[in-house]
Amino acid sequence: MEILLLRLDRIGDFMLGVPAFRALRKAYPDDRITVVVPSDVAELAKACPYFDEVYLYDAMWLLPGHSPLDRWKSAWKLIKFLRSKKADMVLDFRYQSRLDPLVTGLSGGSKRVGFDLGWVSQCLTQKVSKPAPELHQVDRNLHLLQAIGITASSRQLEMWFDEHDRKTAENHLPTQELLPGMPRLAVHIGAATPSKRWRGESFEVLIHELHALTQADILVLGGEKDLDFAHEVLDGLECPVINLVGKLSLRQMAAVLKHCQVFIGCDSGATHVAAAVGVPVVSLFSAANEVEVWKPWAQKVKVLTKHPACSPCHSFECTRTDGYFCMAEIKVEDVVAEVKTFLEEHH
Repeated sequence: MEILLLRLDRIGDFMLGVPAFRALRKAYPDDRITVVVPSDVAELAKACPYFDEVYLYDAMWLLPGHSPLDRWKSAWKLIKFLRSKKADMVLDFRYQSRLDPLVTGLSGGSKRVGFDLGWVSQCLTQKVSKPAPELHQVDRNLHLLQAIGITASSRQLEMWFDEHDRKTAENHLPTQELLPGMPRLAVHIGAATPSKRWRGESFEVLIHELHALTQADILVLGGEKDLDFAHEVLDGLECPVINLVGKLSLRQMAAVLKHCQVFIGCDSGATHVAAAVGVPVVSLFSAANEVEVWKPWAQKVKVLTKHPACSPCHSFECTRTDGYFCMAEIKVEDVVAEVKTFLEEHH
C-alpha cells in the first residue's frame, strides 16, 4: 500500500509529529510511506527512519505575503502532483487552513483523511473532528491516527544525527583541558516570527549574567536568517562566547546540544529539537501561540510566558500600539534563575 503524508508546516510541527510517524510505521511496517514537507524541514525528514521517500513542497498559503490567487495556484499545483502519485491513503495533520482539507480531498488518494473544517472537507473520505482546545500538538497528531484505528505505544520525541554530525559538533566545541567539567549553555536567539522573539538587549544581558554566574562555555546558536540579529546581540558583549549562528545544520546543532547542560530559546523549531535531544530547556514563550498546545514536549522543560488579554494573537508581528510586548515582559533574572535550578539539579 502507498501511504502519503502531508506535513507542510514548520520544523516544530514536524518534530511534534514524530510519535505519530512512528505509530503509523508500526501499524504499516511493510508498506511504502512517503511525506511531503517544506524545504526547511527536508534535513529532518530525510533522516527520519519512518519514511521511504521525502518530497519537498513550499506551500504558499502557509507563508506570509502571498496574494489569495498565488495561494490558490500553489494549492492546485500540489493537488496535481498528489493526483499523479495515486496513493492508497493520504493523511493531512494540519487543521489551521481551509486549503489543507481541500488539497487532501482532491488529492486522488483512495482514502483521504483530514480534519473537518466544514464544506471544504466534503471530498475527504474520512473527516476527523477538530482536536480539543487544550490538547497538546503531539496528541492532536495522534488524534488523527486514532480515527483510522492507530494508537501510539509511545509519545516520546526523537532526533537523528550521524557520525559526520557528531564530528562537526565536536570540532565546534571548545576544549576544556584547563577547566574540565565546566557547564556548557546553549542560547538560541532565533524565532519563527518577530512576535516570538526576545529582544536583542535581553539576550545580551542574559549572556553577561550567565557567564558571570557560571563561567560556563556559552554557545550562541541560530540559523542563517539570524545573522543580522546576532550582531545586535553579540557586538557589545564583553564576555567570551562561541558564536555558532549560521554555522550548523539542524542535525549538527542537535549533536552540539548533546554536550550542553541547558538550552535557552524562544518558541522555535530549534527549541523542539532541543527537547527531542533531551537537554533541559528553558523556553521563552510569546503570547502568539497557545502555550499548552505548543510548549516543548519533554520532561525537563520550564516555560516562561505571560498571558495578556490579546493572547493568543497568532500574529506574525505584534500588532499592539500601546508599547506593550509580551516577550519584553519575560525578565532576564527569571531566565537566570531557571538555568541555575537546572544546573543545580545536574550536579
